[in-house]
Amino acid sequence: MFPRHALSLLAPASLALLLAACPASETPEPSAGEAQLIVGVQADDFGGLVESVHIVATVDGKVASDETVNPTALPKEVLLTGTTGARVEVTATALTSQAATRGPGGAPTTPVVLRRAASYLVPNAKKLLRMQLETRCITFSAPGSTFPLAPVCDAPQTCASGRCITEDIAFDELESYEPGWATSPPDICRPANHGAPELFLGTGQTDFASLNDGQTLQLERGPQGGHHIWIAARMKNLRQSGSRTTLTAKLVGEAASSIAPAAYVFTFDRDEGNYCKLWGLRYQLDSGATDLAADYKRFLGKQLEVTVEVTDSTNAKASSTKTILIADKLLCPDGTTTSCN
Repeated sequence: MFPRHALSLLAPASLALLLAACPASETPEPSAGEAQLIVGVQADDFGGLVESVHIVATVDGKVASDETVNPTALPKEVLLTGTTGARVEVTATALTSQAATRGPGGAPTTPVVLRRAASYLVPNAKKLLRMQLETRCITFSAPGSTFPLAPVCDAPQTCASGRCITEDIAFDELESYEPGWATSPPDICRPANHGAPELFLGTGQTDFASLNDGQTLQLERGPQGGHHIWIAARMKNLRQSGSRTTLTAKLVGEAASSIAPAAYVFTFDRDEGNYCKLWGLRYQLDSGATDLAADYKRFLGKQLEVTVEVTDSTNAKASSTKTILIADKLLCPDGTTTSCN
């Protein structure tokens, strides 16, 4: 990682650069000795208030790209390549469609949202500089608009989440570039510079608790007559929301599972150590059985191999498997092991 002051010292007085807009699938790798940065511009739904988006990029103070696009062309990628340490400054301005604000020739001139960002070109790292035009940063009051006005942020600040922040984005704040970046912004479970997905299988009705191989869990009788165990999961580097959590299980020694899988799309909660957790997953082992009053007995006192797999919206996934022992007595609805055994 390069500190900002060190990066600025690397930039020469004259710099030859190439800037081009590239679709995600065609973004080339940098050549030897060349640094790269991908700017990704996207926008909230402004409900017809925005007619065009003006995107200007400069590199070491020189205009490298000046383009106006229709909002329907977003999200848009702009590829910057050049010498290591070159300072990149990008401005994206959403212009209103209101007729009264047009300039000579009928072109829109009044900004609805203005977003600035600045960073540096760094070698050997395919990074994304994300620029989101947000409704929370609207500074233009259109007739009948229900959007609240945000503060006007003067350079070197910019608006994000309805407040003024610095436009400078350090290298360690840039995201690793992924083709599906537009639909997978960083979150607390999958941050900008995430590593490989990690997942741990646990148990717990009201919180996550670790689960070890050989640990005993009680099969519980549910309110509708089925029989279940409580499963929980702890993960990192997978998306907090929209991730699909799938449970599968089979009795040890079975050639094929006779237990129906279960799947959930629940939002994970933040946990310690940059992990996220999910608990209270009721896994009914006799789901689909024709005789709930008897089928559960085949699990009592037996070893069960349980697997949890989480797949997020970027198709990243991880799984964890534990072999547990099902207690030889049911846990009854009244909290005892006597009234239903």
